[in-house]
Amino acid sequence: MYEKGIQTRNHLYQISKKLFYEHGYENTKIKDIVTVADTPIGLFTYYFKTKDNIVHEIYADYYKQINDFLNELSIAEFDNSILRHATLSQIYFDLILNNKNNRRFYYEILKKASNYRIAGDFIRTTYRGYIRDYKLVISDREFDNLLYLDFGGRREYFLKYFEKPLNDSIDEIVFLLNGIIPRLLGIDQHAITTLLYKGIQIAKNIDCSSIHFLCE
Repeated sequence: MYEKGIQTRNHLYQISKKLFYEHGYENTKIKDIVTVADTPIGLFTYYFKTKDNIVHEIYADYYKQINDFLNELSIAEFDNSILRHATLSQIYFDLILNNKNNRRFYYEILKKASNYRIAGDFIRTTYRGYIRDYKLVISDREFDNLLYLDFGGRREYFLKYFEKPLNDSIDEIVFLLNGIIPRLLGIDQHAITTLLYKGIQIAKNIDCSSIHFLCE
């Protein structure tokens, strides 16, 4: 892609994030994005085709921001995948759920479909880390079924979280959601609780102001 094309694509991407943040996913149309970006609609369809493709990129970029940030910290405890995932999840949900505009966008996307389409590859790699760290044996079919159950359960939980609403804290959310798969895999309950607690505390004691979900 030529430099001008890269600049145009990035401009459309940043404008999309800004409008999603200000107006939400449902109230932001492609024509709104190209109008604010002062870009022909043909270029939007060339680079992204649909709004959903931008959503995928937003989530992928968000995961990458947090992952790269944690890699730079060089914390020895991150050798354990459960602890590291707890730290990542605490940051992930804190930045989304404690901002009303981010919450709205997250909920709108959640209503459309399971986050499996968006976060599936990342979570698959993370859970493979659990299996590697604890030298577990599980078939590919069993592993895939656990993933589907996990994502389906997460979606139902968050729909209730937003619609009831539930008053669970970010800590409680991470303890609940990040503890499901390790328990199903048969990892020691006490070890899981200890690792989740440590991971959450690490997240609370680091400055994450450089990480952004949407434009703020």
